[in-house]
Amino acid sequence: MSELTFSKGLPESDAFRQALAQAIATSNPIDDLLELSARLYEFEQRYQISSNDFYKRYQDGALEDELQHCIEWVAVYELFMKTRQVLEATLMRAAIRSELSEVPV
Repeated sequence: MSELTFSKGLPESDAFRQALAQAIATSNPIDDLLELSARLYEFEQRYQISSNDFYKRYQDGALEDELQHCIEWVAVYELFMKTRQVLEATLMRAAIRSELSEVPV
């Protein structure tokens, strides 16, 4: 995932917008999904529970005490699901567009 780092404090508004636009333009959702997946795997290995089961327990308020502090895991899981959803929708649109362009008129 793209990461913005500024060594001398935050830049002026225009410079920040330009850096953000460049980061967005050069990001790759597939790479993002793979990175998020690797982060989820680390949580799963540490706590010996799947991210899906963890998230269900989180939503139900049924987490063990040691997992209560795992807000980062929740955020990574939600971002993973959103990124996957966007990527799937994009691929589906591309596939449909491709099929429609092949239909004789």
